[in-house]
Amino acid sequence: MAVFPFNLKCSAVFLMVASFLAAVAFAIGHGMFYQSLHGQPVLNSQPLASLKSSLHVSDQQLYISLGTFFAFLAKSSLGVSVSTTFDQFAWKSIQGERTRIDIIDDLLSVLRNGFTVANLRLWRHSPISMTLAVICWLLPVASIISPATLSVHLAPSNVYALKRIPRVDFTSANFVGFASGVVALPGEQNAWVSMYERPMTETQRVVNSVATQVNQDHAAHITENVIQAINRSWTFEEGKIPHVTRYAYLSWATETDNLVDTVPFYQKNGSDTFTQRSNQLGPKPKDPEDGSAVFSTPTKPLVGGPPLSLFVTVFPRVTEYTEYDEALKNMEKTVENSTILHCMLHNASYQANLTYVNVEQTIYVTDQTVLNSIVYITGVTNVESGRLSSNTSFVRNAQVMESLSYQSIMDAFGGLLFGSITREIDFLRKPRAGIHQSLLHTEKPTTNIISTTLMETEEMRHIQSVTRSEPDSNPFLNYWPVCILDRHPTIFGALNIYNRPNYTAKAVPETNVTITSYHSIYMYTRSILWAAYGTALGATALSVIAGVLVYFSNDGSYSTKFSTVFRVTQGAKVSTNLSMKDYSGLDPLPDHIAKAKMTIGYNPDYPVRVSSIVPLDQPRVLYPSGLCPSLGIHAF
Repeated sequence: MAVFPFNLKCSAVFLMVASFLAAVAFAIGHGMFYQSLHGQPVLNSQPLASLKSSLHVSDQQLYISLGTFFAFLAKSSLGVSVSTTFDQFAWKSIQGERTRIDIIDDLLSVLRNGFTVANLRLWRHSPISMTLAVICWLLPVASIISPATLSVHLAPSNVYALKRIPRVDFTSANFVGFASGVVALPGEQNAWVSMYERPMTETQRVVNSVATQVNQDHAAHITENVIQAINRSWTFEEGKIPHVTRYAYLSWATETDNLVDTVPFYQKNGSDTFTQRSNQLGPKPKDPEDGSAVFSTPTKPLVGGPPLSLFVTVFPRVTEYTEYDEALKNMEKTVENSTILHCMLHNASYQANLTYVNVEQTIYVTDQTVLNSIVYITGVTNVESGRLSSNTSFVRNAQVMESLSYQSIMDAFGGLLFGSITREIDFLRKPRAGIHQSLLHTEKPTTNIISTTLMETEEMRHIQSVTRSEPDSNPFLNYWPVCILDRHPTIFGALNIYNRPNYTAKAVPETNVTITSYHSIYMYTRSILWAAYGTALGATALSVIAGVLVYFSNDGSYSTKFSTVFRVTQGAKVSTNLSMKDYSGLDPLPDHIAKAKMTIGYNPDYPVRVSSIVPLDQPRVLYPSGLCPSLGIHAF
């Protein structure tokens, strides 16, 4: 006998509603459990090891298993609710109508055999029951999707701290090479002078610059000067091979800030010959009275005057017009579409964000403000305004040393870019031999840029076809490339092993340092979990509502228990006779029974028959010809 509440008339309704509410609770619990793990780090621990040392289960395995268990409980509860509703509709569809026994068999077994869902006869006979069966079979999909909404991802973890960071010590003498001398004066202190000589080797690795485009008027002046130089390069003298020189690349430093002195070629004493400027650092300020060099003093550097500058030009059309006659006619076209950059050295105020990810550095510069210019310093002397200064050393003056360090960096920059790449076109003509031939060749480049990756840029790529680098003899091969072909100001910095972090030269405020590390964390996709559970719960809710309605229609509940089958079939009518062999109930179902039709259900017109319950010690009476009152099954 069933126990409470399954012995009630409304037991099916209670089971449907209670199972549905349990499924809702399990789904909510599943979501809350995953939400509690969202964003939490994946620990490398074994939480069950305290119970038993052999339980080598990680926390990730444990949490995913618990999530799967929640999904299993939710799916099971939904299955109970839908299958109970299915029982009500299945019994209702076969009661009171003549139905083939094989259809009844398939209908009552559809929840155990999913292949019977494809039986079209069942869909025609009981579409609602079959729809409920499909829902019941699809419920496990939600239990598959929902556990997968918890995953593991790599996420950055930031730690912020104020730290004293190393800085490049531009106030030291590590960047500049000096040539110093002392003059002994009788009765007075000695006069001394330290001349700027060259950048140190380490300075080649520290190149800070600002690259900007020149204005159009300046560019036109430069290209006109280059065209004049090309025109003057054309020679046709007796006994010499006619030739013309074209420039693919040019880089030079200016003599002064005068526009005339900023072009790459100049004429000596008004001659027709154009000579390329040979200085890689300039302009160099001079005394306006006598034109002599201007020196800094130990107390202050030069602050007035034009900034150190460098020009870089690229002429992409140099590879055109390989014939001598065509080259003469199209000299002006060789400078078309040229790229001209003017680099100037200034002090600047900026905010730099340096990011190191897997030993790769990225620099973001914001709020850049250009301040005073860096002027060329010929040297430093203790002679100031015709008098000897009491200062014996300028090394202690941070401003003077910084200016010299910046100057050496610009000098190193010029050493990398200064020079030219030219292409010569010779014309070989021997009328007697019938030879009229143009000879094209590239002169040895006088610039170190060919050994850098700048040759791979779009502006310089065309030059690779007319030149070659000599890496074995070039000191710039192992230096990092300087990308000056950027349209926006760019700041570059590099530290080598000779530069030591300096925490003492000028106290600087502590810098906010962000240390980012990556850890595995749990990520919970709430939308997918509730899309799966929401679909399953919605379909089940509709099923429960339909089950409650059919309960009132049936005026009671049904189940698939044997007692239900036993009682329902007491008044059944079968359209065939059963033999003793058929009473065994063994599979397969005989064809004559499968095709037979049966009418089952409560019928008040049925007479009360002899009880079918016969003691086991009494013999049973067989009715072979059609009537079996003890079982209440009638053949017709």
